Amino acid sequence: MMVLPLQTATGNAMVVVVFFISLLVSIVLSFVIGLKGVRSYRESHDRGIVLLTVGILLLSGVPAGINVALTTLTAVPGWTVETTVNLIRLFGLVIILVTIYDQ
Repeated sequence: MMVLPLQTATGNAMVVVVFFISLLVSIVLSFVIGLKGVRSYRESHDRGIVLLTVGILLLSGVPAGINVALTTLTAVPGWTVETTVNLIRLFGLVIILVTIYDQ
C-alpha cells in the first residue's frame, strides 16, 4: 500500500496567510466572471457566452474550491483530489474549445 504525504502549507505565517488570501481571491474573481457571463447571456441569449462562462468556471474557480473542500473536509487521498481537479479542468477546456470551434 502506498502512503502519500499530507499536503500542507508550511513556512512563515505571513506567507501562508498570503497564499490562502490569493486562493480565495482567485475563486471569488472566477465567480464574478461567471456572474458577468450569465448577465451577458440574459441580454444576448447567445449559447456561446454561457458555454464559455461554464468553461471558465470549470477551468478556474470550481477546481480550486473542490480542491480546498476535499482536502479540508474529507479524508480522500491526495491523488484522488488531484485527478478530480484535473478532470474538471480538462472538461472546462473541452467546453471552451467546442464553443470556439462551433461558431
